[in-house]
Amino acid sequence: MSNTTTPRVEKSQFAYHGFFDVHVDYLKWPTGFQNTYTRLDLCSSAAVVLAQTIDGRFIINLEYRHPTGKWLLSCPGGRVDQNETPLETVKRELLEETGYGGGTWQELPSIYPLPAITDQQIFYFFAQDAVYLSAAKVEESELIKTVLKTKQELYQEIQNKTPVDGILCTALFLWQLL
Repeated sequence: MSNTTTPRVEKSQFAYHGFFDVHVDYLKWPTGFQNTYTRLDLCSSAAVVLAQTIDGRFIINLEYRHPTGKWLLSCPGGRVDQNETPLETVKRELLEETGYGGGTWQELPSIYPLPAITDQQIFYFFAQDAVYLSAAKVEESELIKTVLKTKQELYQEIQNKTPVDGILCTALFLWQLL
């Protein structure tokens, strides 16, 4: 990269506090151009897992996502709590959301899914040979059904334009790189 100079934050205003925070930054660019930039602080990173059972089926969430008004195929996962590592988060979330656990775990590359509006980082993991341990214990604000899909069935769902969380597509891509 030839030009790595970044804009200077002249002022930052806190605009909203809730499940996420909204900030408005006043930027001055190296060229002298000035503008405002609205960004979200999601208050934590997230961690997700693409998990497979011993027989090779993927453990997938069919989850209602209110902003879309739809049920989406997705990966188990959630916010990384302050006292947890991303791996601890996904192990807990896989068990809570699906009842599955165990197996062999591998960290995949992490990504920034929406860098234009937030600095949130998502940590990806692959769990192989996960086993059913107990009934799922989802939060009251979650509507989740666990479905088991072969690779072919999952790809067919995507080709058939079944609503899919982009995080699942990224997980499948990263898994293919193994």
